[in-house]
Amino acid sequence: MKKIDIDGGKFSNLNEFFDEVERCLTNGSGWSIGRNFDAFDEVLAGGFGVHEVEEQVEISWLNHKRSKLKLGYSETVKYLQDILGKCHPSAKRDVKHELELAKNGKGDTLFDIVVEIIEAHQHVKLKLE
Repeated sequence: MKKIDIDGGKFSNLNEFFDEVERCLTNGSGWSIGRNFDAFDEVLAGGFGVHEVEEQVEISWLNHKRSKLKLGYSETVKYLQDILGKCHPSAKRDVKHELELAKNGKGDTLFDIVVEIIEAHQHVKLKLE
């Protein structure tokens, strides 16, 4: 099983998280990750970086408590405000709802979303350290 460390001490926002993921999951492959959750999901599937498609992987998320704070509601609000300005008009109502929840400290944070994406991959084991 391939072991990969993601260090929450090396990022403070979502863009820096994607930098860390690129460093850990595509290092040396000549492939850059997109700065979005779909690209992150594809990299986890394998074949774009340090592991093959469906290869068993263990990700240790070091300093995950720091990441949970840094990718918490404040960063989630910033992310949703950005999405609101770019999304299709048919999605605006849902994004506004998520934004209001985040402003009130409710709903999923970016950290929650990242964990959910990782855990959706049966071949990836996540260890929060």
